[in-house]
Amino acid sequence: MKSIWHLFTATLLVIAVLPTFAVAQNDDGARWIPIGGLLADVAATGRAQSKTAQPVVNSGPTEQEMAWARTAWSYFVVNAHPETGLVAAVNNFNSTTLWDEGGYFLAIVAAFRLGILPEQEAKARASKALDSLAAIPLFQGRLPNKVYNTGTLRMTDYANKETPNGVGWSALDIMRLMSGMLIVTQQFPDLMPKAQQVINRWNMDLLASEGRFQGIAVNGSANNKFVQEGRIGYEQYAGVIGLELGLPVELASRYYPILRHQRYHDILIPGDIRTKETHGVSSVTTSEPFLLEALEFGWRPASIPVARAVYEAQMFRYQQTGHLTALSEDHIKGKPYFAYNAVLMDHTPFISITAKRVNVSDKRGISTKASFGWWALMQDDYSNKLLNAVKHLQSDRGWYAGLFESDLSANEILTLNTNAVVLESLHYKNFGPLFQR
Repeated sequence: MKSIWHLFTATLLVIAVLPTFAVAQNDDGARWIPIGGLLADVAATGRAQSKTAQPVVNSGPTEQEMAWARTAWSYFVVNAHPETGLVAAVNNFNSTTLWDEGGYFLAIVAAFRLGILPEQEAKARASKALDSLAAIPLFQGRLPNKVYNTGTLRMTDYANKETPNGVGWSALDIMRLMSGMLIVTQQFPDLMPKAQQVINRWNMDLLASEGRFQGIAVNGSANNKFVQEGRIGYEQYAGVIGLELGLPVELASRYYPILRHQRYHDILIPGDIRTKETHGVSSVTTSEPFLLEALEFGWRPASIPVARAVYEAQMFRYQQTGHLTALSEDHIKGKPYFAYNAVLMDHTPFISITAKRVNVSDKRGISTKASFGWWALMQDDYSNKLLNAVKHLQSDRGWYAGLFESDLSANEILTLNTNAVVLESLHYKNFGPLFQR
């Protein structure tokens, strides 16, 4: 579906004439709005009421915010491969996914707009990464594999073991990359031809089926199968990106009819009707996709009540238990290495699980990126508490992933995703969403 990108680049050429630090506006001309200023009054037309939307007035990044941004950018300085320009997903581990490289492009734009990355270097970094993405082998010659070695550009598995036949593709990961490509080419339009070269090789028709996303699962046999991909939050985030590209994913962008609510004490937690019992794959409600959609594309009326409920569920848990709660998917230093810290997993509130759905709640964390994201978006007392809890988690190679809830010790692992979201959050706090409409 090469025409998708060609059609969208025409739109980008118009948008690209906006000033460097232009910010999204609502229908009343106000600047970007923290969700905390939108107190649930949404008209039947779906547009937030202007009387509840208070514009943010900001004089630019503070010295402290600039120092935080430099810490985040240091991750990319030390982890970009000198030959390929791709950045390792985890510090000192030469493996990456398209999700992570999308985060790299977003980090480049955020760092440039925040004034810590010169334009020439920003364009050179993005250009080099695009050249490498145009050269990677594709799974079955059709779409990018899920994982690559950042040095050799060869397809690997998640242990970074070279796998000549690949391990399938992820439509959600590809959409995260496309978010980064949309925004970096909007900022630097002369990179559009290189971006075009990347996707000219892809068969994008395979990403969507019946209005939703599909990936391909490798099951160890020759009979790999397509699977519907995405659950609440993640699917809608990818859907917003897909619609910007012209992909037929209208159903994926909607919360209904898959949205349900589960009572937990006096609150309702958003969940997905598609659970392990009904669809064979568990659904996880967590902060990350709601943060990413808002930080990159701004709030849309359909997202506001769902995102707010996810945030307030975490604030409610803090009020009930005294445990600061900022949940996201995160890498972990040591076993089990990675966990989804869930607000809701199928029908179970506040549980942390591995990708194979093993309960690892003893490793539940207060996420650095979730804390920064909610702080940037909410600007209230609770989000300030979250930021204050993690603001010391800095190293000379970037931000650590967070704190272990059990003893408040640092989860001393450094990842691309954490540091990209920190930069996105600082950008939003000062300039609004990364994508300029």
